[in-house]
Amino acid sequence: MTGLQWPPGPAQPAKATNGNGQRAAAQEDEPGGQDGHPAASDAHGQQAGPDAQNGYHGAFGAQNGRHAASPGTFQAAPSAQAVLDQPPPAWLTQPGLAQPPPSGPGLPGLGLPGPGLPGPGQPSPPGLVWPAQAGSSQPGLAQPVPQAGGWPARQPQPAAPPRHLAVPDSVRREPPGLTDARLLAGVSEILTTVAAQLPDRASQQDVMPLIRNAAMAWTQRLVRQGAAVPAPAELEALAQAVYDQRYGLGPLAAYLRDRDVENVDVNGCDRVWVTYSTGERVAAPPIAASDEALADMIRTWATRGGQTARDFSAATPMVNVGLSGGARLTGTMSVTPRPCLSLRRHGQLSVTIGDLIKLGTLDQVTAAFLAAAVKGRCNIIVTGGVNAGKTTLLRALASEISPSERIATLETEYELFLHERDQHPDVIAFEAREANSEGAGSVSLHDLIAHALRHNPHRILVGEVRRGEIMPMLEAMNSGQEGSMCTMHANSPVEVFDRILILGLRGGLALTERAIHILVGMAVDLIVQVRRSYDGRRTVRFVSEILEVMPPGDTDRPAVNRLFLPNGPGGCAVPAHTPSPALMTRLQAAGFAPHLLDQRPQAQPGNWGTR
Repeated sequence: MTGLQWPPGPAQPAKATNGNGQRAAAQEDEPGGQDGHPAASDAHGQQAGPDAQNGYHGAFGAQNGRHAASPGTFQAAPSAQAVLDQPPPAWLTQPGLAQPPPSGPGLPGLGLPGPGLPGPGQPSPPGLVWPAQAGSSQPGLAQPVPQAGGWPARQPQPAAPPRHLAVPDSVRREPPGLTDARLLAGVSEILTTVAAQLPDRASQQDVMPLIRNAAMAWTQRLVRQGAAVPAPAELEALAQAVYDQRYGLGPLAAYLRDRDVENVDVNGCDRVWVTYSTGERVAAPPIAASDEALADMIRTWATRGGQTARDFSAATPMVNVGLSGGARLTGTMSVTPRPCLSLRRHGQLSVTIGDLIKLGTLDQVTAAFLAAAVKGRCNIIVTGGVNAGKTTLLRALASEISPSERIATLETEYELFLHERDQHPDVIAFEAREANSEGAGSVSLHDLIAHALRHNPHRILVGEVRRGEIMPMLEAMNSGQEGSMCTMHANSPVEVFDRILILGLRGGLALTERAIHILVGMAVDLIVQVRRSYDGRRTVRFVSEILEVMPPGDTDRPAVNRLFLPNGPGGCAVPAHTPSPALMTRLQAAGFAPHLLDQRPQAQPGNWGTR
């Protein structure tokens, strides 16, 4: 078999592989695996897939310096030198042998106690597939092995989310933008030659001709020195890199242009991870030459990227900036070992409820219900976990607001971007402001809500409620601004009441617990829960529950009516109970047909990666 050598190279700790073909790092004797076996983990401390956790660690894997002769039994492994001194097995040296002969428990042909390989007539343990299926490659095999008898192959199972796991080279994505190191070295030099001719906030079409000429002149000097002539595509990528360095996010700008990118996480200059809408999380090239250079880049972006300049220094080690074009940047230094950066890209800026139906996030019934709730001026709180899609859903709900209505949006960093869309011509967008280095000049969402009411809005939309601004938000909902909406972090919709209570008490609200619950019951009409999961192929986001909120009845907490429950395919929301007469009247006045609640749609959770 080509690709296999004997004896092997210098002895190294063998590595197990999980069901996705990803290697799991060897780990000391640590409990947590199934059937009494230690759980395999990857290099980041995450548990490997189910195949690596069930006590069988791959066809040729070794873990913790031991091999399992049978489930629940461990034997000490021979030394590395003892393995090297043994002659190669016949199935490695004799032509025609595509697999080791099944010679009972242990590693066939080597005489070693192996990872629980079965003997003749014994079933294959879970997580072990030998021989490989025709046309497929498995970690540890030099080439595909055809299916020709042997033990029965395990049926393929949905892959676990590839978060925190390095993706094999076979599926690794090429980094976007300029990748030639020789050309990358010239970006700063070219920018220096033309910096004086590039005005601030200039449009790309105005300055790109000048940048292209400078890039062409620089490459011509390289060619005269004996360098290869760059291709036209490389020249354009070089000019784009210079523009990004001057006006954009430098090496990160290419990720913002990639419609499949969701998040970019940077832990130091050379630790870059990119999360795609398919669920892939892959390592990317370094974005800076040193940690000091990375901190300088974050400082520059914080100064010029948002609406107002924000400080980033040892005195202000945390910064959040809403960037034009639909992205949010978070930077940290001094309180972490290395400068860190996270970039959240919003891929659905002009999304509507109809778009979410096409993506599978909503079915027809849920979409019609929510559209009628917005038109009927219901006060709505959208809840969900981190990166669940709360802001995107709020943006879609806002698309149902009449263009004739005046909207005020309030955010810590711009993420809704309704003021940049033609769909709503009358939008006043407020953004909170952090204090300067002297501790002065801060403007909180709490301050903005009270001020926004003086601008005569018909509705108030708060991007995300995190602190004490929940109380003025509830008061606005209960004081004439019907149809207002906001988002809030919560693992389930019923947790919202406790979250509001905690935020109110933390904000110094001088109200009793019952008074706060009464305010919530009177102000909020609906709570919409959004969930994010992984179906084995892609990241899916979908509405899972909708609750109607009413004032407290027999208890101190607000009464709830669970209108939609996660009983549909994949946990999607389906109608469960009838709205209260008061709510149904408002929905019908907005055009909702009550008979739709009797249907049982067959929607599938949606993928927001489709652009």
